[in-house]
Amino acid sequence: MTSILTLRKSVALTFVALYVLIGLPLWYKLTTIYRAPLPIEYIQDLYNDKFKEIHLTIPVFLKSDTYRFPDIHDAVQIQVNHLLRSKRQYVDWSLEIFPYNETVIDEATSRGDDYHIVDLILDEFVGYNLPYDSKTTIVYFDDTSVASNDLPFFIAQTLVEHTFELEWNHWTLKSGQHEPDQLTNRDIAVSYDPNIHLSISLLNGDGSPVAWEIDKTLKNIFTPFREMISPLVNFTIDTQIAYYNDLNLYQLNNVSNPTWHDLSHAIDLSELSSTNYFVEQNAINLVIVFPSKETNLDGLQFANSNEENQFGSFIVPQWGVLIVNKSPLEDNALVTENYLDPIMLKFVKDLLKLLGVLDTKEREITSPYIVIDSFKRIRTIQNLNNAVETLWSLVKLTQQFKQMAIPKEVLEDVTNALDMRLQLIDLLNNPQVGSNMDWNKALLMSNDIVKYCERAFFHGEMLQQNFFPQEHKLAVYLPLLGPITVVILSGLKAIFNEKKPTSEEEDTVSNEEKKDPVEDVNEDLKETK
Repeated sequence: MTSILTLRKSVALTFVALYVLIGLPLWYKLTTIYRAPLPIEYIQDLYNDKFKEIHLTIPVFLKSDTYRFPDIHDAVQIQVNHLLRSKRQYVDWSLEIFPYNETVIDEATSRGDDYHIVDLILDEFVGYNLPYDSKTTIVYFDDTSVASNDLPFFIAQTLVEHTFELEWNHWTLKSGQHEPDQLTNRDIAVSYDPNIHLSISLLNGDGSPVAWEIDKTLKNIFTPFREMISPLVNFTIDTQIAYYNDLNLYQLNNVSNPTWHDLSHAIDLSELSSTNYFVEQNAINLVIVFPSKETNLDGLQFANSNEENQFGSFIVPQWGVLIVNKSPLEDNALVTENYLDPIMLKFVKDLLKLLGVLDTKEREITSPYIVIDSFKRIRTIQNLNNAVETLWSLVKLTQQFKQMAIPKEVLEDVTNALDMRLQLIDLLNNPQVGSNMDWNKALLMSNDIVKYCERAFFHGEMLQQNFFPQEHKLAVYLPLLGPITVVILSGLKAIFNEKKPTSEEEDTVSNEEKKDPVEDVNEDLKETK
């Protein structure tokens, strides 16, 4: 009997051990949310000082055909460094001044690339010029400036305050500032995206057929601009003509010199925008409106037209450009290339503001190549800043919800973003590179970094907050685990509470076990008789 009781206790303990040592850990493992180990400390260090590793360098080559200045690049470098150190910079950046290297420039030109060049030209006055179609800065000097040794400072001042004006203004912190002003006016510019859809519409207030030479205008005016800005933005374009729709602009005929705010109370562009379908997240619209003859016999009087252009132009914040023509179209009209070219030229200038390349202040672009080149560098730095902000938001989200799943794909995207960030910083910090293609590559890399970070943050399981809190886990499984635990513990308690039999009870049981069953049957038969 003792051996049987011992065996029962051993079996009970075995069940309890299997339940505690294998069952419960296996249940906990199978119901635990996977959380990939993010580099939280490294991301926090980046967030605390986003640009501590960056020293952006821009190479500039000095060229002089009249005089040979063997050491002028060193003198200009000293003056440039002095100007940059005179104000506190949000991003550590500098200009690296090199003597003109014909071999390097020719190799870059042969592959369709270019660098920033300062061309020194002897003249009767001291001044500068930024050509429209290149990244060359022309500095005019006279013999007096050479004799007084003022030329190096003038070159440095021209470079810092004019050629690289965007960098100088944007990365220079004003008194009491901790971060620079926004690169773009958020009230006007659309959110930056490397892929933007451009929708061009012609609205005719009447139903008479209309043809327009938009293809020629796009080819002659917009295509060169599109190629120039392609490193920043890739445009997809669609065109359409809509009839019996002039946005009811005749309601504003009594308003003199209306602004967009006046137009916004009279027209609704949402229906027009909803008719276009595109895969890009952002879109910019160009809408050319011709009034109806029935409602506008004398045309739209408020359109600010002149002898050259018979239209008024309005920038619609974060939407596009509205072109309002003063006169209605004739029946079966052809809107010619000559009529559309000025509209497209005006739209291109406004497009730079809508993209955030220029601020909303009215100023002429001296050199779009230099402006776009500067914008690429600033946008690259802003992408790095946005990427770190997104990663830090991801870290805070995962720390706030301890049971939120962190899939392996999120860790892979974070790792790719951080690795590419280090590669980009090496590119930005290298003074031996800095051509147009290098800045294009840097911008594309920064766009990819932002894409990786946003994809990690907006991952399906992260976006839906697909987590299983500990209290919910217990609430779901307690009806199953509770009874099992009670049964096992109760059985274990009952077995260990059984008393060990005495020696007399053991002898009785033993005799009963030894008794022959045949004798028991015979005794029963005798009792029956």
